[in-house]
Amino acid sequence: MPPIELSVVLPTYNEASSLPALIPQICAVLDKAGLKGEVIVVDDNSPDGTAEVAAELAQTYPVRYLKRTSERGLSTAVLAGFQMSEAPVCVVMDADGSHPVSALPQMVRTIIEDKADIVVGSRHVAGGGIRNWPLFSQFKSWLAATIARGLSNLSDPTSGFMAVRRSILSGLTLDPVGWKIVLEIAVKAAPARIAEVPIIFSDRERGTSKQSLRVTLQYLKHCYRLYTYRYPGVAEFIKFCLVGFLGVLVDLGMVAALKQSLGLDTRFCAVAGFTVAVTTNYTLNRYWSFPQGRKTPMMRSYLVYVAANLLGLGLRLVTIDLLIRYAGIDLGYGYLLTNFAGIAVATATNFAGARYFAFDPRRLAFNTGVRTRK
Repeated sequence: MPPIELSVVLPTYNEASSLPALIPQICAVLDKAGLKGEVIVVDDNSPDGTAEVAAELAQTYPVRYLKRTSERGLSTAVLAGFQMSEAPVCVVMDADGSHPVSALPQMVRTIIEDKADIVVGSRHVAGGGIRNWPLFSQFKSWLAATIARGLSNLSDPTSGFMAVRRSILSGLTLDPVGWKIVLEIAVKAAPARIAEVPIIFSDRERGTSKQSLRVTLQYLKHCYRLYTYRYPGVAEFIKFCLVGFLGVLVDLGMVAALKQSLGLDTRFCAVAGFTVAVTTNYTLNRYWSFPQGRKTPMMRSYLVYVAANLLGLGLRLVTIDLLIRYAGIDLGYGYLLTNFAGIAVATATNFAGARYFAFDPRRLAFNTGVRTRK
């Protein structure tokens, strides 16, 4: 027998009514195209007997199935199917019939002929489109795609229809949340070659939609993870700024508490407020903004962090002074501009000190005075 060229993975939950029509169609299209393939059904213990339907179809068609009883989720189901495959090309598509089976040969041959490593079915390239899809569903899809637009160059980043060279999957660390495994692979496989082919997406004809508030929240969480993965420096800076804003509130709160309750000198209150705020910020940055900072010696890291903040404060004052002396920006509300510029300089300095010194294990994780090498 010729070796299997592709595995079509169908993640399922309550798709017993869809499989009897979809699987014969997949097999017919592949046979007509001269492609040797199989269908792998990964079912999340559907109460409607989807796994049992797959088992029955396996008596007639090249179908394998996995019934998962302890794990849930579309993305993890897809990964489980990929792991079962031994074919050079893996395909994932919806089991509800919304993805056109007719596009399979073009998607698979694009990889077999070494024209791409990943091929995604797109509704938004020439020849693609949608059919019989409710207007609200179209809006949700557009919004989801807009959120993911900065993650890849895909015209349809929320497509769930993909063919991928299985060999590139072994080198990826995948940690998907929810249902957009295609987006996960497209982002983490870079710089793999990605191609798009047009598809006509149709609303499901059988079964019920799995969309829910929980699925939406999972998608947002997934996009957050992918943006953090692709733009780690930007993500760290945003977290750092959020922590800094919280630090301002802690600082002012401490000053007000000491002033109102004990009537202490304002300057002493300011020192106490700064100390508490910088310690709070250090802790949050160590464990949230810069997770790698957990590997650094705490006391040494803390002292470097405080030094960076003091340097930032000094540069802020210098910036304000220079703007007042040489630009005359201190009249009316000009003091707001000078302070904003000073804060910007201080923030950049503090961030650089935190990221490249205080929370960099390569610079601080040493015991004998000799730095560790990469």
